[in-house]
Amino acid sequence: MTIAEEVRALRTALGENTATFGARWHRSGRTVETWEQGSRQPDALALDGIRALAARTKKATAKKKAAKDKK
Repeated sequence: MTIAEEVRALRTALGENTATFGARWHRSGRTVETWEQGSRQPDALALDGIRALAARTKKATAKKKAAKDKK
């Protein structure tokens, strides 16, 4: 998965628009769009944060699914 795909996948999984997602990283919505288009990449700090949030989101989603499956 490319960085652009990672960014878009996380943003859509969170249900956020580009402006809201960008605000998490103190960036503009337009900057997020350039990340998703692959024309620019997040700086190292933002990318680390994006990947950490993606991991937590994936773990939380798996927990919710497991709890739902138990019912």
